[in-house]
Amino acid sequence: MRESPIFEIRITTSETGSILRAPTEREVATKAETLIRRVHARGELIGFSVLGPSAASIGRIKSYLEDILIEVTRLSI
Repeated sequence: MRESPIFEIRITTSETGSILRAPTEREVATKAETLIRRVHARGELIGFSVLGPSAASIGRIKSYLEDILIEVTRLSI
């Protein structure tokens, strides 16, 4: 039996760190977006790293989360 791929996003702020895992890109990205929006609302700086089964999937997730960070930053100005 083959294990399904696991995606992992580590989100770090000045106050805390979180590790999010999910079997699909969409699920892990949704979890990360929710956390990023909540943390940003508290005024914390956010950093993240992404692990996954392929460079392409990692790139898509990173791009999506970078767009979220740009969006929440613009909304707070």
